[in-house]
Amino acid sequence: MCSTLLSTARVHAGGLEGTRVTVTRVLICLANSRKHRERCIAGIEIGSRNWVRPVGNRSGHGVSELERQYPGKVEPKVLEAISVPLVEARPNGLHRENWLLDSTARWRKIGQIGWRELCDLEQRPMGLWINGYHTSAGVNDRVPVEQKEMVVDSLKLIWVDVVKMEVSPAHPMSNTMRPTVRAHFQYGGLDYAVKVTDPVCEEKFRARGLGEYWLGESFLTVSLSEEFQGNLYKLVAAIVERADVEQGGR
Repeated sequence: MCSTLLSTARVHAGGLEGTRVTVTRVLICLANSRKHRERCIAGIEIGSRNWVRPVGNRSGHGVSELERQYPGKVEPKVLEAISVPLVEARPNGLHRENWLLDSTARWRKIGQIGWRELCDLEQRPMGLWINGYHTSAGVNDRVPVEQKEMVVDSLKLIWVDVVKMEVSPAHPMSNTMRPTVRAHFQYGGLDYAVKVTDPVCEEKFRARGLGEYWLGESFLTVSLSEEFQGNLYKLVAAIVERADVEQGGR
């Protein structure tokens, strides 16, 4: 699968659309997460292995349904190889991975990877950015803006051997009354409790009701939010459990 996708990536390495120059990247989708009323899509580019986060040309930098969906209104899924037309690099603060998407062109699914190929993309950072700062319900889940000079990226793909999923009542100050889903895990010798923004995962565990649930060996896409009220918040943008992938699901 990897060699086939690499070949495809070369075929679609660029193009012209009218007078607008676009470059098409082939990404392994590793996040299709909630961002306000739109989505945050991110993936690792085949070949370069760089993170790419396509963004819309709006203040919130989210990706709308029309911009991200394949023909037939099909939603991109984690682990799919996606051909994404882009215009230019558009870094925004610590979100240096941002690329402005070409809203006039459609995305295409060109393949899908499995667990073995996902393992080849694993990153092994020493830790998840700056630690020691917590929200009221989280653990090591925020970075004060005063510490942002020590941050050089905003996306990580990490492997963990076990994840505890916690479904708890919505925070009283939240703008939604839907239960909150958090992932508890250990990485680099530290404990983390981080809010989940993977909508597939959220719905799966909300349906089970309030409580704690366990996942085995998994990959997590962890991202840093844009600055909000003096902090950058760590978010679990996608969870891929090995058992789920090997059973044909996610």
